[in-house]
Amino acid sequence: MTFRRSARIALLFSTLATCVPFLASWLLSATAFAREPQSTEPVAVPAGRQAERVAVLPITGPIDDVTLWSIERRLKAVGEQGFPAVVLELDTPGGEVGATIDICLRIKSEAPANTVAWIHPKAYSAGTLIALACREIVVAPGSVFGDAAPIVAIPGLGLQPLPQAERAKMESPLLDELDAAAERRGDDPRLLHAFVVTERELWLLERAADGARRFADRADLERLGIDPNSAPAKVDRGSGRRPMSPAELTLDANDTWRIVETIDDVSRLLVAQSDEALRWGLATTTVQDDQELQAFFAARELVRFPESWTESVVRFLVSWPLRILLIAIFVVALVIETLHPGIGVAGAIAGVALLLLVGAPSLLGLAEWWEILLVFLGIALIGVEVFVTPGIGFIGLFGAICVLFGLIASFTGSDPTSANERSMLLTASTTTVAGLVIGGLLTWFASRWFRETTIFRRAVLSASIASGDHMPLRGEPVLPTIGTHGHADTDLRPSGRIRVAGELFDAQSTGDYIARGATVVVVARSGSTLLVECVRKDLQTS
Repeated sequence: MTFRRSARIALLFSTLATCVPFLASWLLSATAFAREPQSTEPVAVPAGRQAERVAVLPITGPIDDVTLWSIERRLKAVGEQGFPAVVLELDTPGGEVGATIDICLRIKSEAPANTVAWIHPKAYSAGTLIALACREIVVAPGSVFGDAAPIVAIPGLGLQPLPQAERAKMESPLLDELDAAAERRGDDPRLLHAFVVTERELWLLERAADGARRFADRADLERLGIDPNSAPAKVDRGSGRRPMSPAELTLDANDTWRIVETIDDVSRLLVAQSDEALRWGLATTTVQDDQELQAFFAARELVRFPESWTESVVRFLVSWPLRILLIAIFVVALVIETLHPGIGVAGAIAGVALLLLVGAPSLLGLAEWWEILLVFLGIALIGVEVFVTPGIGFIGLFGAICVLFGLIASFTGSDPTSANERSMLLTASTTTVAGLVIGGLLTWFASRWFRETTIFRRAVLSASIASGDHMPLRGEPVLPTIGTHGHADTDLRPSGRIRVAGELFDAQSTGDYIARGATVVVVARSGSTLLVECVRKDLQTS
């Protein structure tokens, strides 16, 4: 027993001695493999796409003239810093037609040829046109784009119906832009037109012989003898090859074709989800984050060029809700300063409001010099009516018309014949009139209530003044009684000041303009304001 046990132990140690070197070698190899960086062959990137440095330009929110202004600035900075590739990261609900067309032109003329659109996560309407102006489109998972038909929206009234001729005029430049994009990208123009026009039907066909795919409309199906209702309920994703254009693949009736899926019908505008964009050949690949975007270009550096804070401020200043508010503030402050000269604060507020109204559009190139001059000319004419030739009427009316047209013109561009400019003109008119109406209502409210407050009475020097060398008293003066006579210290148009027994009081004429120095009589009191009438000369002499 002892010998056999010793033999077994010796055999066990002999086996372990044989296996240990192999186990140690395997463990060392596994550990070295785990610690060694996973060096794989780099993904092949087409030469036209590869770039060492890539600039990313985010485009977020509605597309407008501020967006155009920002894109021009950032493309200039990208060019000066020598970036060979640009990515437009799109997250937009759409925007203005004119600004969109101009941005597409800037992309084709000022951006590098290696410009890619990244739908992250949506690019509706104007965003779709901007994306198609780029060389390639990449999509984030779950992203969507499309629905690019032109619309007209009026502040406070919502979407407005367009006559057929008007809609065709607005669609024409968009369809021309899509035709150019289809030729440049190798897409079927009918597929891109479906983003803009509802009266289009489109299907994706597959040839049985080789699996080649192509888009077809109803006329194509009738020629091939295919029933449009034979489209499968479930989408056949197939091999994922890009559908061919009509120039690349003709529909031969001798071949066997089948419908893969329905792309678009007459009841809706085309909207492409990320997987559909890949299946239809509109997008190249899926890009989830900056790391994948950098790998897409095989780039060494990825630099972002965001919108500046000044551009965000300008966008806020030219928005129609704020412009309505600024117009209303301008009207109220101007009326208060005109009726109660010498306040100063109201005049300063009116000046600031006017500066913001015409200054922000001028930064974008919307407000030209003649429009700004027209506004200031109108204000000057109103001043002439109030202070120089009161009672004439037409001078002040002409000045008000100049201000109105100057403000409206500052909203729009220089081509009133285009459908887009007419839409902007309608929005500008609605916004300006709304601001004037609100300003008028606030002026009436101020005349009924604000003049009775202590702050207003002190602001217009309702406190008495002992003499020209003394500071005004802060307490309430003893107002003259009804029937007291005095002299107009300023012109009353109809508001101003009168002097009674050496003291100044706020006054308002009950009738026409009263010239400075005329004798007046107090006929009533409204708070701290005296209501006066001019004393006729014949009554004074009698």
